[in-house]
Amino acid sequence: MSHTPPAGTVRRRALATLGLAGLAVAGSQAVAGTASAAPARKHDDPEATVNSVADLRTTTPAADGQQVQLLGYHGDLPGRGGGTLYWDADSTDPDNGGTVFAVTGRATGRWKRPYAARLDLAWFGWKGTGAEDDTPRVQAAVNALPAGGVIEAGPGKIRLQSTVKVRSVPITFQGAGATDNDDYATQYIVATGNANGFLLTNVHGGGLRDLVVRGDGLTGGSLVATEADTGERNYMVSFVNVRFKDGYTGMTLRSCNTIRFRNCVWNGFSGPYVILLNGVGNDSRADPIEFVQCGIAAGGGNTTTDNIVIDGLGGSIKFFATAVLFGRHGLWLKNTTGGSYPKFVYFEGGGFENGHGNPVLLDAGAQAQFTNVYISADNEHDNVRINPGFTGSATFTGCIIRGCGRNGLDIASTRVTVTGCLIGNNGRTAHPNFGRTISGAAASPAGRVRITTAAGHGWETGDRITVSGVNGTTEANGKWRIDVVSPTQFDLPVTFSHGYSGGGSAYRHGGGINIRSEASRVVVVGNAIGGLADGVNRQDYGVVNEAADVLVADNDLNGNTAGPYQLTGTLTRDTRFTGNKGVEQIDGWLPARVPGAVSDGLYDFGSLLYLEGQRIRVVKITRKLGAGTCDARLDANGASAGGNAIAVTTAVQTTTLVAPFTIDATAGAQRLQLRILNAASANGLELQFAYQLIS
Repeated sequence: MSHTPPAGTVRRRALATLGLAGLAVAGSQAVAGTASAAPARKHDDPEATVNSVADLRTTTPAADGQQVQLLGYHGDLPGRGGGTLYWDADSTDPDNGGTVFAVTGRATGRWKRPYAARLDLAWFGWKGTGAEDDTPRVQAAVNALPAGGVIEAGPGKIRLQSTVKVRSVPITFQGAGATDNDDYATQYIVATGNANGFLLTNVHGGGLRDLVVRGDGLTGGSLVATEADTGERNYMVSFVNVRFKDGYTGMTLRSCNTIRFRNCVWNGFSGPYVILLNGVGNDSRADPIEFVQCGIAAGGGNTTTDNIVIDGLGGSIKFFATAVLFGRHGLWLKNTTGGSYPKFVYFEGGGFENGHGNPVLLDAGAQAQFTNVYISADNEHDNVRINPGFTGSATFTGCIIRGCGRNGLDIASTRVTVTGCLIGNNGRTAHPNFGRTISGAAASPAGRVRITTAAGHGWETGDRITVSGVNGTTEANGKWRIDVVSPTQFDLPVTFSHGYSGGGSAYRHGGGINIRSEASRVVVVGNAIGGLADGVNRQDYGVVNEAADVLVADNDLNGNTAGPYQLTGTLTRDTRFTGNKGVEQIDGWLPARVPGAVSDGLYDFGSLLYLEGQRIRVVKITRKLGAGTCDARLDANGASAGGNAIAVTTAVQTTTLVAPFTIDATAGAQRLQLRILNAASANGLELQFAYQLIS
C-alpha cells in the first residue's frame, strides 16, 4: 500500500523521478492490468494542498500531470484518507470515490490516486465510526481491484447495511487484528437484515484476515457465503485470525474447493447453524475444507443452533485442534439434498463440549474419522450418535468420550471401530433429579402398563429406565426397557394388574457404548469403559449390545454401576465378547470326582494331567462333598502350586480367589493333581478349579 504522507508534505523528488509508472507500483507489488495502469507521463512537482475530497472535486488543475496533496478525505478528519493525487487530463473513468475523482463541471479529466494492489478503505471516505453505511465504500474498493488485491482497514468500525459482493477476483480484506472487544481492532459490522454480509462468487484466492466480522440485529443470511453461478467453484480462499460473532448464521459454504480457516473463532449465533457446508453435485460440493486451530461456538444461550452442519455432497472436511462448544449438535452429517452425501470427515485433536444435543451426529455419510478428540456435552442425549443412514465407516481412536446424559456412543450403523478410547461417566441423568413426573398409569391395548408423564419425556423405544413411587399400579415400579407410544406415553413390559392411585417418577439410564440391533461389523477393542477419576459416574453398563455381528475384546470394563456389559437380542457366532477386564474370564476347568470314600492324598484330574509350555492363573474353586469334611488344594509335581488349602463341606460352595495363583510350565512340564488334607468321614467329592490362560 502507498503510505499516506504527513499532512502538508510533498514527495517532489520521488514523484518527479518515478513518473506515473513508478507511482503505479507504489506498494512494492505491481499487478498487471490494475485500474491504475496508464501511459507514463512526466508529473510537475506538486504545489497545491487540498483539504478534502469535496474541495478536490472543485479544484481545477493547471496542467496534465499536476499533483496535489490531499490532507484528508473529510475536512474535519485531517490525515485520514489523504495522500498524493495526480491529474489525468484524458481520463473519463467513473468517479469511484476512492481512487478516481471527477471535477464538477468537467466531462474529461480525473484526479487519480496512485496505487497497485493494496487499497486503504479510508481512501474511499471510511471514517471508522460505524455510524453510517459503509457498504458503497467497501464495494467501490472491491471494484477498484479488477485483478485482485488487498483492501486494508485500520482500527475502527465498518458498517455494512447491504451485501458486499466479490466476483471471480482474489480480494483479501485485511484489518488491524481480531479481538473480543467491540471497541478495538477492525470491526466489520454486518447489519444487512436477512441478507448475507459478504458473498463470494466464483472467487479464486483472497479471503479475510486479522479482523472481526460481527452481526447487528440480523434475522437471516450469513456473515459470509459462497456460491457459483457458472459451474466454476470458489477456490483457494483463506480466512486467518478472524473473529466471527453475534450473527444469525456464520458461514454458508457451497461450491468450494480448497477453503482454509486458521485461528478463526465463531461465537454467538441464533440461526439454525453456525457453519453449513452444503452441496448437491460436483459443482456445488464443498471439498476440501480445512479448519486449523479454530473455535466454533453457537453461544451459551443458543441451545437450538447447530455448530457445524455438513449436508449433502462434501468431501475431505478436516478439523485440526478445533474446539466446538455450546449450541445443539456439534458436528452433524446429514443429507437432505437427495442422492448425495458427505464423503469424508476427519477430526484430529481439539474436541466438543457443553453442547445440548449430540456433539457428533452421523445421519449420512461415507467415512468419518476421529483421532485424539475430547467429546463431552451438557445434555440428556448421546455424545456420539451414528444412525442407520450413515452407510460408510466410522473410527474413534484415542478419544475421551465422557459426561453425557445417555450413552457415550450409540451405534446403529455398520463398520464402526472404537479403539484406545476412554469412555466413562456417561448416563449422568440417571438420577431422580432428572426424572419425569408420572401423571397416570393404565392398561395398554396389549394389556401392559402404559405410563403417562406430565410433560414430554423425550425418550426412545429401547431406553432403559427406572420407575419408582407409583401407587396402586405398583407393578410399574422397577427397571425396564420401554416402548414409546407418544411424546408423553410409553409402555412397560409388565402386565397391568392394579388401578393407578397416584405418584411416581421415572428417569433414564445410559451406558458407555450402546450397540443397536441394526448395527453390524462393530469392533470395540482396547478401550477403558467405566467410571473416571473425576466427575459423577452413573453409567450403568460399559457395553449394551443388541446386534449379532460385533467384536468386543480386551477392554477394561470395570467401574460401571450395573455391570460390565449387557447382551440382548439374537446372538450368533459373530457375536464375540472376549478377554475383557471386569468380566469373569474362564478359559478352562480342572475337574476331579471321587465317588466313594475320600482320604488324604493325591488324586488325578479328569483332564489336563500335565501342563506344558504355558502359564495358567487359577481364579475360582467350586466344590461339594456327599458327606463329611476335608480340605483341598492344587499341587504341581507333588508340591503346592501356590494356593492355600480350602475347606470342602456338603454344601455347594464357589470361591473366587482374591489372590489368584499362577502355575508356570513354560520351562518344563508340570503334573497337576488334587491334594486332599484333613479328611474326616469324607465321601463323594466333586470339585473343579477354574483357570485363565496367561501365555
